[in-house]
Amino acid sequence: MAVLTPGQAAFMQAETRRIEEAFVQKVMNITGATREQVVRAIPAKGRLTDRLTRIYNSLERDLKTPLTDEQQGLIYAADGERKQALKELPAQAAGR
Repeated sequence: MAVLTPGQAAFMQAETRRIEEAFVQKVMNITGATREQVVRAIPAKGRLTDRLTRIYNSLERDLKTPLTDEQQGLIYAADGERKQALKELPAQAAGR
């Protein structure tokens, strides 16, 4: 990975926050959960746990109802979009 300038590093940080916030908003819209419930459901970075399983279980516990297969599929798709956007981010930052 190339060394980033301070401006590029700041761009990456801001975009990472934007991407993560967009994911939280999508999950809120899909499940009807509050922002706090969704943020709490997302495992801390570096945790040795399956991210989606943790999100599903935590939201089901907080909402006191199981997520439908459709909701789980939409969250899975939103997480895939999040991962892809984060994967493309270093190339975008390097081009700035």
